[in-house]
Amino acid sequence: MESFEHIVYSIAVPAQAEEICILVNSVYRGENSKKGWTTEAYFLSGIRITAEKIKEIINTDNNVILTAIMNNKIIGCVHLEKTGNFCMLGLLSVSVNHQTFGVGKKIIIKSEEYAIQKFEVNEMRMKVIGRRKELIDYYIRRGYSITGEKEDFKPGPDIYGEPTDGDLYFETLSKKL
Repeated sequence: MESFEHIVYSIAVPAQAEEICILVNSVYRGENSKKGWTTEAYFLSGIRITAEKIKEIINTDNNVILTAIMNNKIIGCVHLEKTGNFCMLGLLSVSVNHQTFGVGKKIIIKSEEYAIQKFEVNEMRMKVIGRRKELIDYYIRRGYSITGEKEDFKPGPDIYGEPTDGDLYFETLSKKL
């Protein structure tokens, strides 16, 4: 069994975009994602994100992708974006082979610390596909609350994939830091 004590957390650089892209897409879409519990493959087709979009995020002010690296391999990541006086959390991804070991929880903690220390905000928000009850419950256990704010899921330049099973919407969650 691998030791999870030796995970290094760092800010992504453009040269890591392809590796991050492969990780995120393997966690959210396709057959491999069905091995984990965070898959969207049952109701969305296509890719989750492109390497070009990841590079764009990395190179945009008030945006970072934090990575969790073990044995020189990215096993987790999250996108943080300072928006006004709060921080948006998105793309939280942990390799399907490393899920259920607390890596996601540690990435969330690191994200919240980053938001407070670097972005100087005291609130974290995120949008989760509303039908992902198990994922919403996961965030509630981490101190997040459902705000009641909902938004239609509309594929576009920043949202990839086509719904394959019913109407989808985003549920907004928030946590005071």
